[in-house]
Amino acid sequence: MIAERHRTIAQSLSSLVRELGNAEVVAEVNTAAAALEIGQALAPDVAIIDLELSPNCSLVSLLSDTSPETRIVVLGDRDRGTPLGLVDALASGAVGAIYRDEMSLHDLVRAVRSSSPERPVVADEAAGVLLGSYVDALSEKRRRDHSIIRALAAAVEARDSGTGQHLHRVTDLALRCMTEIDEGLARNEEIHYGFTLHDVGKIGVPDDILNKPGPLSVDEWSVMRTHPQLGARIVEPIGFSGATMGIILHHHERWDGTGYPNGLKGVEIPLAARTFAVADAYDAMTSERPYRAGMTDDDAIRIIMDERGNAFDPDIVDVFLGLYL
Repeated sequence: MIAERHRTIAQSLSSLVRELGNAEVVAEVNTAAAALEIGQALAPDVAIIDLELSPNCSLVSLLSDTSPETRIVVLGDRDRGTPLGLVDALASGAVGAIYRDEMSLHDLVRAVRSSSPERPVVADEAAGVLLGSYVDALSEKRRRDHSIIRALAAAVEARDSGTGQHLHRVTDLALRCMTEIDEGLARNEEIHYGFTLHDVGKIGVPDDILNKPGPLSVDEWSVMRTHPQLGARIVEPIGFSGATMGIILHHHERWDGTGYPNGLKGVEIPLAARTFAVADAYDAMTSERPYRAGMTDDDAIRIIMDERGNAFDPDIVDVFLGLYL
């Protein structure tokens, strides 16, 4: 019954192709295996594939990989399938996707003559699903990123008892500064991610250094100063943007070029990292630590003013001071 249906569809397609006038049917097949074998052997200009032969689009993928010059047009069934089937076929290498039950000579001519990887011919409903799939993908990425950030931030908090509240305080403060400097950047989620994950590399710092109840030795500081690179390596496989990576990697660079890990100087340091550095220093100085008391706000602000043009971007210091003075 199914084979008979496919033969009927193939005959109808052949009739339509012949009506094009300048097209020739080189083969008609009724199974996915035969379609792949013939397609690879003949490498036709166009292959018209009924998705019922390959609901999971494996035929489309295989033929696209082995015969890349062949333009693949797929036919879907509105009653039996969904527009997502056509979308999946396009993602697998098809350059045209139309509904079988609405197919006319005009539709076929348009799909065969006009389609290309850069400009696929798509049924109107499938085009809507393509847009919807893109929006869904963005939403899924946001959900994924937020979940990853919460998990990583929680891991840092578990390792360093002083870091947990610091994460929230310094992120809020840095965002306030960033809003004054570049409101567009301040609204960028990737900037938020970088602020929140700036110390994620401390996950890789040994406990006896991270939680030492006293000043660190020279060797211990050398280990501690690896946390920006460790953080970048941790988040790199996740696929965060350069904006996020720049904050994690460069928030300990100094305006005068004496910071770490890369000794960047001045505007070589990403703007968001320069902004974060001021907020981070202020919160670190005013926070309680196991081995020292926190400074007063006035003392911390005095040090930041003294480091204007040395450790910190002068313009960002001015913005920061405007929030407090």
